[in-house]
Amino acid sequence: MLTRRRFAQTACSMLALTALPGTAPWAAAGGHGRVPRSYKGVKLGVITYSLMGNPGPMPPGFPSPPADMLPPADRDPIDVIIERCIDVGAANIELLNVYGENPPPLVNGGRFGQVPDKSTPEYLESRERLRQWRLAQPLDRYHQVREKFQRAGLNLFSYVWTVADDDTPEEIDKGFQQLRALGVRIFCTNQTRYTMAPKIIPFAEKYHISPAWHPHDNTDDPREVATAQTLERLLDMSPEFRVNLDIGHFTAGNQDAVAFLEQHHARITHLHIKDRKRNHGPNVQLGTGETPITACLHLLRDRKWPIYALLEREYRGPGTAVEETRWQMQYMKRVLDT
Repeated sequence: MLTRRRFAQTACSMLALTALPGTAPWAAAGGHGRVPRSYKGVKLGVITYSLMGNPGPMPPGFPSPPADMLPPADRDPIDVIIERCIDVGAANIELLNVYGENPPPLVNGGRFGQVPDKSTPEYLESRERLRQWRLAQPLDRYHQVREKFQRAGLNLFSYVWTVADDDTPEEIDKGFQQLRALGVRIFCTNQTRYTMAPKIIPFAEKYHISPAWHPHDNTDDPREVATAQTLERLLDMSPEFRVNLDIGHFTAGNQDAVAFLEQHHARITHLHIKDRKRNHGPNVQLGTGETPITACLHLLRDRKWPIYALLEREYRGPGTAVEETRWQMQYMKRVLDT
C-alpha cells in the first residue's frame, strides 16, 4: 500500500475530537505547531507530491520528477518533507509516500500503478512478488512517520493510496492497518476506480477510516471516478465514504465544482487546489485557468465549512519545488484576503 505514536494514542485523541459538538472527525487539527493551521478560517495545506518526488523508478504514466524534488540519499525523505512543509507554511498535510524499503518493481504494469489492459505472464509474476512483499511489511515505519509529523507540530490527516483492481482482500486489509498506524482517519483514493468500491466498504466500516474519493477527468470510462453522478453514487454506497474534490480535474472534465461543493459539503473532507482548463485542458499556473479557485475558497471561508484546502502543485514553473509551492500557497492566501 501507499498511506499518515502509536494507534492507541491516536485513538484517544480522535475520540476527543469527535466529542466536540458539530465537529467532523477529519475537521479538527490537534495541537498547535510552529505553522498556523488556518488562514482566514480556512484550513490550508499541501499534498506532499507538490514538494517531493519518488526516489525509485516511476510507474508508467508518471513523469519523472525534477532533481530538486528528489530526497537526498543521505537523509530520511520524511525529514526533508517536514522541513519543506514548514518552509512553505503548510501545517495540514496529505502524505504521498512513507518512503520505506523500495518495493519490487512491476513488469509491464498499467498506468498510474493500475492493472494493465492485457496482463502478461511477466506482469502476473512480478505482481505476486509485490503482493507478498506488501503483506510482509511491518508497521514500524508508519508509526515512525506519524511520530515525526507530531513532533514537528504538523497535522498529518490524510494519505494517498490507490487500491488497484487486482488488490486482494488481504492487501486491502493490510493497507487499512497501515493507515491506522499512521493515525489518519481518511485517505485520498487517488487512481482507485469506482468498480473497487464494493470491495473497500467492509474494510472502511471495520476500521472506521474513510476513503475520500478523488475524481479525475476521464469522463468517458465508466470505471473511473470523474463525474458528479459517480461521486453521488459512491456516497450512497456507504456512510464511511467521503469525497476529496479535486477542483482542477473536476473542471477539466466539464463538471461544476462550485455546485458540487455547495450540495455535498457535509461529505467533502478536502479540496485539491490546482488550475486547469476545461475540455480536458492542461494544468496551468493558479489564476490563469478556468478552475473556480476563488469561488471555492470563498465558500470555505464564508460558510465556515471544516474542509481542508490542499495545494496540489501540478503546474511546474521555472522555480524550485519549494519556491513554486510557496508562491502558490501565497496565492491562495491572497484569494482569501479578497
